[in-house]
This record gives sequence, C-alpha cells and structure tokens, in this order.
Amino acid sequence: MQAIKYSLRPDDRPFSVGMTDLRESHGGLVDTNGCIALFVMAGCAVATVNFKRRPLRRGDFVLLFYDGTFSIERSSTLFYVRYASFAYPMIEEAICKPLSDRFWDVVYENPVFPATVGQEGLLDAWWRQLGWMERMESEASQEEMLKNSIRNLLIAVDTEVMRRQPDQTHGNEQGHAWMLITRFFRLVSLHCRETREVTFYASRLSITTTYLYKLCRKHLQMSPKEILDRQTVTEIKTCLVNTDAPLKGIADALHFDDVSYLCRYFRRMTGVSPMDYRKSFK
Repeated sequence: MQAIKYSLRPDDRPFSVGMTDLRESHGGLVDTNGCIALFVMAGCAVATVNFKRRPLRRGDFVLLFYDGTFSIERSSTLFYVRYASFAYPMIEEAICKPLSDRFWDVVYENPVFPATVGQEGLLDAWWRQLGWMERMESEASQEEMLKNSIRNLLIAVDTEVMRRQPDQTHGNEQGHAWMLITRFFRLVSLHCRETREVTFYASRLSITTTYLYKLCRKHLQMSPKEILDRQTVTEIKTCLVNTDAPLKGIADALHFDDVSYLCRYFRRMTGVSPMDYRKSFK
C-alpha cells in the first residue's frame, strides 16, 4: 500500500497554477515532487514545513522543492493560497544554474518569506503570467517560457535574500552541515516507511550517529529520532486521511511489528488513536 499525497498537479501535466484553500490536504502531506510555490492571499494556518511548525499569514510566500516536506495542520475559514506546481523536468535546468552560496541554505532553513507590498505586486504579476502561459497552445513555447519564469523567480528570491542578509555568510563548515541536513531530509522522505533507525541514515550520509545528532540539535533544535518520528506520524496521518486502508495494512506498509504497536506509537505521538483521528476527517 502506498500513501496518497495531496497533489496540486495532475501526474500527466508538467505544471499547474490556481487557487486553493488546501482544506482537503489537512492531516496529510502535500506532494512537493519538483517544486511548489504558494502565496497566502487571506486567512491564516499552521503548517509543518521541512519538519518545523510554522504559522502562515496573509502575504507569506512559500517555496519548496522535491526534497522538502509540507503539510497543513489547521487553517482559518478564510484561508486560501495561490499555488504553482512544477514537475521536476521543468525546474531541473533552473536549479542547476549557479545561485549565491546563501540561497539554498536560506530556502531549506526558512522557506517561508513574508512579502512586502512591493513584492506582493511582483508576485501577483508572476502568477498572472503563469495563468497566461497555461493557456498557450504551443507546448514548446510554453515550456521555454515556464523554465525562464522559474529561473527568474529563483534569481529574484536570491536577490532579496542577499539584500536582506548581505553580511551573513556560511563558512565551508556550516555550508557542509546544511548540505548534510538537506540530504538527511531527502533520505527521511524516501525511507522513513522502511526504517526509523538513526544508524541507517547516518550510514547513508557516511557520518556517525553522534555527529548527525549534533547537526540536528544545532541547526533544527530536534534530534534525528524526533525528525523521524514526525515524518512517520505524518505518513500515518496521510494513510488514515487519504486511503481506506485497514490499520494492519498501514502497519505493514510502515514496517511496524503489529497493529497494537502502531496504535500505541500513534497515540503517544498525537494523543489520539488512529481510528479516532480518521473519524475526525470523515
């Protein structure tokens, strides 16, 4: 059994753009495969972004890539966002071209950017251009323009990052640390359904478990085990909300020894039973 993530883009489309309240995604993971950009138009919400709980308010711009995680815990009645979702082939060229050393550190550390009034106008123009591109009949022209548009967005974000923090630079040591952390995020998203052993992830990163612990505590204020637990709970919630799979099927898919252990684990982490959690979304 495979958990169904909430997708902003049909699998057969290279990109999609529009507006949504994300209400159907509550309790599950939003598919970030490729890249998604969100702009909060109204209301507020609480989201878990790259394993950190963050408030989202009107004017917040969110930029996430394929190795990021995003889920909405709760939102106000009026909450809605503009969204743009791109398949990986659409962004590959844009992300491979050089950007400042600071760019990727900031995006992974804090992918939520409060926009100024001036920036809101620029983002509005960017989304309106995407809407126009979506209606283009020539696929070749559409693809070229979309790739340029994505690249321009990254350059604009990079420019703002450097303008706001021109004197803050990461040395080689800290840059290497964030590289390891982002690789850890990627490994967790790929393998947390198979194993929750910290030794597995440290081995794949070619570092010790002690060093991985120090990295996570210093930069994320969490232990590797806490990150694995959060991702596992999110995976369970996604299965409960977006599938009708029995608890045994979920336990087997996430490699729990048995259903009772899954139930104890979920209750310990969330304070409610899996079935009560599922019923709350019916």
